[in-house]
Amino acid sequence: MSSFQSGMEFIQEAIAEGKRRSEAIAAGASGKSPQYFNWKPGDKKILRFLADDAVTAEFYDFIVDKTGATKNFMVDPADPDRLKRFMSASPGLGWRRNPKTGVLEEPKARKMSVAMAVLRTEVPRDGKLVLEDYLYDKELADNKTAPARFFGIVQQSISNFWHTLAVSCFARYGTITDRDYEITREGEGFDTKYSIIPLPEVPELTDPATIKAFYGYGAPWNPDDPQRFLKCPMTTLEWAEYFAGEERYRFWLTPEGGQPAYEASGNDEFHPATTTNDEAQAAAPVTPAPSSTSFATLQEQLIQAAKNK
Repeated sequence: MSSFQSGMEFIQEAIAEGKRRSEAIAAGASGKSPQYFNWKPGDKKILRFLADDAVTAEFYDFIVDKTGATKNFMVDPADPDRLKRFMSASPGLGWRRNPKTGVLEEPKARKMSVAMAVLRTEVPRDGKLVLEDYLYDKELADNKTAPARFFGIVQQSISNFWHTLAVSCFARYGTITDRDYEITREGEGFDTKYSIIPLPEVPELTDPATIKAFYGYGAPWNPDDPQRFLKCPMTTLEWAEYFAGEERYRFWLTPEGGQPAYEASGNDEFHPATTTNDEAQAAAPVTPAPSSTSFATLQEQLIQAAKNK
């Protein structure tokens, strides 16, 4: 039996999928996409994860970019040697800057998992504390503001962070989206640990499908919608596909006015996009490349590990 997809319906589906991804990444180019959730020693944050689709992959951190600053890069499983092709021959562009010594060294990837979440907060109501979304006024052009939620990417190691959520909480509740989690960082450096406490359920926010709909998870970006900053226009997988994408590597690791360290072929025209708060904002629209990335979810990895025992 042929494994090819045939029929006009598959063409229509491909067009719709391409449009959806383009809208999501274009939202990122305008600064509407998720930032990072970071914890300093002693910090406490209350988060609600939006889906059970945490993505597990290799990451390079503290990589020197064309501006002299450093960026993190996600490894595309379909092209694990991409960073090597962009690295300069001698220590410089594409090399890792040791955050303690400042010395440039060859990059080494480490496995981490990422997932999308929204920031929550405790507020007093009728003499008790209740959980609500953290809301703020986002500044727009012409001195205008719009109501906004804080959506962010949680990027952490599996053993030190995700083990509690994936093994304990997911195994017990069947999802990590049905409740909020109070997450506190304890210690620093190699002695860092995270205390993760599941909080009581909020009755109207327990069903995973309801949560996705409520927060507009992966909804098309509409610049004319006054409620647009209350929705999450990019899924975890869409974020991962951009973050590990060829365009992002090429944009940040190609010298100004120069060429990447390797000979590229085909149509290399692209427009940069940003998805994190540590990268310069790019105002140009984005033309995403067709995606062939295949990331493993944290859930799939745990299931496979259980089978191998």
